[in-house]
Amino acid sequence: MILCIYGSGGLGREVYDVALRRNQTSNSWKKIIFIDDFEPEGEFFGTSRIKLASLDAGAGNYEGLVAVGEPSFREKLFNKLTKKRISIANLTDPTAIISPSSTIGPGSIILEYAVVKANAELATNVLIQPHSDIGHDIKIGNHSVMSPFSAPGGGSVFGDRVFLGMHSSCMEGTIIGDDAIIGMGAAVFRDVPEGATVVGNPARVTKGNEQGKVFK
Repeated sequence: MILCIYGSGGLGREVYDVALRRNQTSNSWKKIIFIDDFEPEGEFFGTSRIKLASLDAGAGNYEGLVAVGEPSFREKLFNKLTKKRISIANLTDPTAIISPSSTIGPGSIILEYAVVKANAELATNVLIQPHSDIGHDIKIGNHSVMSPFSAPGGGSVFGDRVFLGMHSSCMEGTIIGDDAIIGMGAAVFRDVPEGATVVGNPARVTKGNEQGKVFK
């Protein structure tokens, strides 16, 4: 099996390193490559980089992961992989701690020293970045991103394509709507409506997210 990391930017290279570490213990993939539709094909970062159109998915020996940090773009690339009939992988860094009672959906990536606690549920294509603390009974929707050192409280519910910024936190039981952005260092004490951007401590709504983008 060949692992295809969709995205060769900074996050993609981090994910590649995690996949190498995982392969040392699990020997899951005979090769790990990058897919990037915006960069030239060829040798890159010690392996190969190709465009999705160049991949012969009919061979049936590929599985893929999305390695970009923009939730809406994660969804687009995930859909491209599935349309190409590429199997979807999961990836967890060996240092992460995952409760056996948690549920991890397809395409999810859990990076270094993250913790996913009892009865937490990760939906499809979720990205959990280093040192995130995913509390008990939390539900995280499709294509959402939990940034480094984020700490949502137990029982919180996150919709689809939510972005939780670095060092941000949410009070237990908080409900975060689809396409919401929680700014870096924000402290959320109340529910956040769909499509809102919140910042500060206590967090307050500053604008909407009509374009569905975190990074400009």
